[in-house]
Amino acid sequence: MIDTATLVGERGLFRLAFLLVIVSSLGLSTTLHFPEVLLGPRSFAATLATDNPVGVALSLSSLLACGIVLVVLSRRADTARVRSLGTAAGACWGTSAILGLLLMPLWANDVAAWVPVLSWTAFAGAAIAAPLLLAGWTMAIAHRDGRVLALLGAAGLLLTAARSSLWALNAALPPERGFHLTSAILTVAVLLTFPLWAAWLARRGTTRRLASVVLTPILVIGYAATTIGLAPAPHGNGAPAVPSVTGSVFYLVTMAVPALMPLPTNETELRADRERDLATRPELPAGATMERIDAGGVPSERICAGDASAERMILYLPGGGFIEMAGNGPRRFAAAISRGTGACVLLAHYRLAPEHPYPAAMQDGVRAYHWLRRQGIAASRLAIVGDSAGGNLALTTALSLRGSRDALPAALVSLSGVTDFTLRGETFGTLSDRDPVLTQGTRELTFDSYTRNGTIDLRDPLLSPLYADLAGLPPTLLLVGSQEVLLSDVTRLGDRMRAAGVPGQTQVWPGMLHAWPLVAEEAPESRMAISQIAEFVSRSWATVR
Repeated sequence: MIDTATLVGERGLFRLAFLLVIVSSLGLSTTLHFPEVLLGPRSFAATLATDNPVGVALSLSSLLACGIVLVVLSRRADTARVRSLGTAAGACWGTSAILGLLLMPLWANDVAAWVPVLSWTAFAGAAIAAPLLLAGWTMAIAHRDGRVLALLGAAGLLLTAARSSLWALNAALPPERGFHLTSAILTVAVLLTFPLWAAWLARRGTTRRLASVVLTPILVIGYAATTIGLAPAPHGNGAPAVPSVTGSVFYLVTMAVPALMPLPTNETELRADRERDLATRPELPAGATMERIDAGGVPSERICAGDASAERMILYLPGGGFIEMAGNGPRRFAAAISRGTGACVLLAHYRLAPEHPYPAAMQDGVRAYHWLRRQGIAASRLAIVGDSAGGNLALTTALSLRGSRDALPAALVSLSGVTDFTLRGETFGTLSDRDPVLTQGTRELTFDSYTRNGTIDLRDPLLSPLYADLAGLPPTLLLVGSQEVLLSDVTRLGDRMRAAGVPGQTQVWPGMLHAWPLVAEEAPESRMAISQIAEFVSRSWATVR
């Protein structure tokens, strides 16, 4: 029999453990992107740690206190199994918290070659070993009552350990080789189940009715609402180390409900899409303006956001598979780029296939660029940005300009750009069942429309830039999602650009689908990618000033 004093003390410790778990988990997620930050480079970790050092220190201290409470609580247990599991779990959390506190000044001062060893040790202890031990500890304690909630909570802990293990594996692999679909599933599962373990802690420390009927749904909803909008921890080249919760949810939903990506697969659907787009009223974010312009025979819109100036301009060639009209999504994207760079954006409505197949769209890109030059804007104050089909046009427009010995822009950006119309890239096979946007039907319609049903040379460098001589191109930023069939084509182009001496960068964004800043605008990765694009363009302008 357990006496009343012992029971009251035990309940108090469970309540304290519950509070510390909530404070430390939410605090570390919001201040430090913990634990995934431990997998990233120390330069980014230093930035995150110094942004809110007090909040980070308090959150790590809460984790340390939580470990101590677990040890004290477990040592009062009447079985050796509970004592050993709880003490080991508490030691893992406590040690990881101490390492985190030690890493803060080491990150800030960029010292010690063995810092990554400390980071990975802290990650393994806090995010893998501790949840595994706590799952066994929970089930060992729950033999008396509350087995259902304990079982669900233990499952949440096991899923947490599995998710963290997969994060570590993905961080060690090239982004294009990562297991991002499985990671997305586990991330969403942890979002829904980890709060159940906190609810079980609360139930052990209070009445059954309060914990199970009232507190459990509050914890699940509150935890999801607090963490789902958090941006992921950045990695070495600016792309995240792991996908955000929002990005993972969006990707899984689009995989489960293909109708959310209603891209046309035949000309009847295409005509319906165009009629709908023509009837849609143009909309812009607050603070942005739009002016319709004839840019050398190319219908265009000049979009300026905030205090953007027309002294520098970005030629934006939107996506749409070479067949769809640019709507409000590209307008919002253009406004965001304008705001980020302080330059106005010329959104060019190039001619569309199948009525105007290759090379009409590329020729319109050249015409719009020449028109900008005739407005007195130097090439050094211009940049070309494109997404999807427009990502292809940004590259081929620059290649055409180079071929005619025109002055080239200061920067090129291709987001999820088509680089090889032969469709022979490796990921057209390996990712065909994981890309909810560029399905086989959509690819056939768009690619056949632009290439006259494949009757032209698909290796023409002004059609497939992967086969072009790339030497002499301006600094180029390539971005691609790890879940799109274009992945291998973009990374191959990036390799060829580096070999040709083209300055720039290739970023593979884990867990992201095709053209995510326009397709998944709500995901934190969309804002991060737009920021990366704006910084790259601004940096390129500053370099040639």
